Amino acid sequence: MTKRPKNKFKERELKSKVLILCEGLTEKNYFNALKEDLGLPKTIAVNVFQSNKVDCKGVVEEAIKKAKKEGFEEIFVVFDHDNQAKRDEAFKLAKTKNITVIFSSICFEGWYLLHYKNSTKAFTSEAELEKELKKCAGMENYEKNNFKHYSILKDKITTAKSNAEKSRITVVQNNEGTDVFDLNPFTNVDELVIYLENQKQ
Repeated sequence: MTKRPKNKFKERELKSKVLILCEGLTEKNYFNALKEDLGLPKTIAVNVFQSNKVDCKGVVEEAIKKAKKEGFEEIFVVFDHDNQAKRDEAFKLAKTKNITVIFSSICFEGWYLLHYKNSTKAFTSEAELEKELKKCAGMENYEKNNFKHYSILKDKITTAKSNAEKSRITVVQNNEGTDVFDLNPFTNVDELVIYLENQKQ
């Protein structure tokens, strides 16, 4: 009986494919820097993209198309309140497709502020929040879309995660019955950060 030749190539490990589709460049830069810093194992492929869409519902729709075309198993969409319309539609659509929404109100900079303090202050605009952020050490010269944000904030990430959870609990309790997409302030960026950190294990 002839023996079958051994396969010279090792069987490749199957990869888990994760999509993080961000509304803006600030978010994309941040999560790419976090991903690289974590040094995730080869068994997971985390793909961070900036959406081509300018509204939150469009971001969800684009994520659905990407997932169908490229076979992503875990999908996150990252977008802000920023007083934009169709937030309710975006949340509802994401839920029907098992897509996790990472939402910041009024904008992503609210996550940055939580690295410095447990804030439950509602901001009416991105400009107002950025003005508050510039009062914090290391962020005096804050410029949106700067790829160095993660490295500046990295050593305070444990504080930020704790503050985000505390702030979220307080705001939800004080606004009982209000939909997440209408809460201000609000962020669950910490949930995606923790998800990525857990992929190292």
